[in-house]
Amino acid sequence: MGRTSFLKSNRGASLVLVSIFSVIVISLALTLVAIGSMLLSDAGSVKKYNQAYELATSLSNRIEELILNETSDNLHKSRIDLDSFITDPATDGDIVPLTSGFGSIPDSSVRAVITRKSGTGGTYYVLTVTATASGETYIKTTEYTGNAASGYSKR
Repeated sequence: MGRTSFLKSNRGASLVLVSIFSVIVISLALTLVAIGSMLLSDAGSVKKYNQAYELATSLSNRIEELILNETSDNLHKSRIDLDSFITDPATDGDIVPLTSGFGSIPDSSVRAVITRKSGTGGTYYVLTVTATASGETYIKTTEYTGNAASGYSKR
């Protein structure tokens, strides 16, 4: 008995098979839509995180250039004095508080704070740059030793 004769002899069987195939096709379509929306939402949060990362690292790199001020004669005289930011009551260690001016990045801000710490190797400074972009936050910290007169170096 062939397949066509089975379907002809059992009139309800073809309706059942068509229904099963329809359910399978609809289930696959819904699964693909759900997976697609999850991937798109994940891509959006990755973009926001990357924007926060770029804001934090670019500001951190620029401040590092000012702190280290690497010259050809290796004297490293800093263009800024980290202690002056810490002891100044107006700044209280707050180097850069930027809350606007980032163009196409909504709800973004960047803040750079320098703090002085003491450890087994002596006194060192911690630069903490916190960037927020569209609700995602990235924090970059860098440690420095030395002073403004003789120069700073990364720890």
